[in-house]
Amino acid sequence: MNGKKRTRTVDGTCWPCRKRRIKCDLGKPQCRRCILNGTASACHYNALDLRWKIAATSKSDHVPTTPPVSSISDGTSLAINEKRAIDYFVARLWPLLSTSGQPCKPPVSLGLRFKPVLQTICVFSDSHRAQDMNTSEQTLTYQRLACLGSIREYLDRKDVERSHLSSLLTAVILLYFLDGFVDCAQRHASTQFHHAGAIAILTELGGFQKARATSSKATSMLLSEFATTDLTAALLQSRTPYLPANIWREMELQQPVWWEVSDIPKSLASVFETMAEMSFYRHSIGEEQAVCFEKVANFEKTLQPSYLVIGDAVSMDAGDRYEMSLTMATYSFCRAFQHAALIYLYRAICKMPTSHALVQQHVHGCLECIRGVDFLPEVQKCSLFPLYVAGAHALTEVHRTYVIEKLDSIYVNLRFESVVSIRANLIQLWEKPLDISDSTWSDTFKEFTGKTTLVL
Repeated sequence: MNGKKRTRTVDGTCWPCRKRRIKCDLGKPQCRRCILNGTASACHYNALDLRWKIAATSKSDHVPTTPPVSSISDGTSLAINEKRAIDYFVARLWPLLSTSGQPCKPPVSLGLRFKPVLQTICVFSDSHRAQDMNTSEQTLTYQRLACLGSIREYLDRKDVERSHLSSLLTAVILLYFLDGFVDCAQRHASTQFHHAGAIAILTELGGFQKARATSSKATSMLLSEFATTDLTAALLQSRTPYLPANIWREMELQQPVWWEVSDIPKSLASVFETMAEMSFYRHSIGEEQAVCFEKVANFEKTLQPSYLVIGDAVSMDAGDRYEMSLTMATYSFCRAFQHAALIYLYRAICKMPTSHALVQQHVHGCLECIRGVDFLPEVQKCSLFPLYVAGAHALTEVHRTYVIEKLDSIYVNLRFESVVSIRANLIQLWEKPLDISDSTWSDTFKEFTGKTTLVL
């Protein structure tokens, strides 16, 4: 049996993804995961000939090899569990925070130089992985406290270097996402306090734009996602956003951002800018003042859903179906946010009832756009806000069933408690008797746990 060969095949994944124990997208000739991780040359689905081996080839005592140990700048060695957490963060978590086909590199190098960032990456990874493993809650609590203590140690210093403040901002934003996305249902969730901490550091750095201009690419990408979650939370909680509306177009020009930047007439940044303008306008007029219909008409015109026109289609290679499908998905993804923004306009500003034809028209349009990106998991995972807004105003059983099925599908990919929280909130909302005349935007989302849950 010692010299006998056997053939081993791999089903449902390529060999590198199987080795890393992550989900493979089965792309040919190389999968997307391997291309992003720089292991495309090793990506294959072929059979391998393995030799049975029942004994050591040498009679000498076997001496196990010692794994390489990295170190951070202060001399602290990188333990095996920290290395495992970093690998998990790079392969599993970082891709979940972006829809870009080529996202920027994660802040691992920063973590190797700055201890609080390393600790945050580790607690983020271990908390997410704990859903599938029997990780001790006490261990996670200890990790979390050690991370918070390390951040406070730097903040308590009288003269904190600007570079340290920028690094601390990365750590605080990652904690903000950890509590808002992964641990929002836990008692220790402190999403609003991390939000306040990030804003305080941004103020100390000279404001959002200045901080982003002097930060690393990874921090810039995280800041774009921080701004988006602040905007969506502001709309759902009926408050004004932290950031002014005019920063969105500048943000898209100063890449990287979490969304895929494409050459389309109405970019996602322009939609976010209009959403922020509507939020500020709503709070400027208050509850009693009459709405300016000219202003509403301008919002409507700006948010009209954009479609692929014949000129764009002719310029594409008819044989490249994948590129065409990606372009169509980009339009659909942007339209989903446009429909959600129009629902906000009609419900929150114009105070139309849920059953109004204009509201239901955009509920249907929004869900159809989300259905149009079903084949791209990296896009649908960032469509929770339009899905939540449309679902909260869905009146038909067909629409509600699709929303629940889509949330379940997204949860399988993300494993974020925020998805479970949204799902539970929608079911609770649908079980209530609908009062068409009295239900307002604020009434619809008053049960939303915005202090802990983030929606992107």
